[in-house]
Amino acid sequence: MKDRFDNTPIVCSLTTVELRDREATLLAQFRSAIIETEELQEGYAFRLPGDGKWIGLIAELIVAERECCPFLTFEMTAHSNMGPVIVRVIGPAGAKEFLRNLLCKPEAST
Repeated sequence: MKDRFDNTPIVCSLTTVELRDREATLLAQFRSAIIETEELQEGYAFRLPGDGKWIGLIAELIVAERECCPFLTFEMTAHSNMGPVIVRVIGPAGAKEFLRNLLCKPEAST
């Protein structure tokens, strides 16, 4: 059976300045909205509020991260009755540590 992840290197294509800008804005907003983090074998699942504001932010984050980190896979589930949104982010071996540093709240990364 073929591995579901290709051999794309686990490297972000942003410059240091671009990454700092993203961390100060989009990534900081995403982290601040996280209600719960679940560790998965190949990455993490994040629970966020289900209102339109956060769904828009999640969509913006997915679009931005797919451009600079093509090795990541994103799955988003919006629960009924305006329930929470679950965002699963997974990748090949080695991506989990990258994700822990990029998306997890500092207390969740220990």
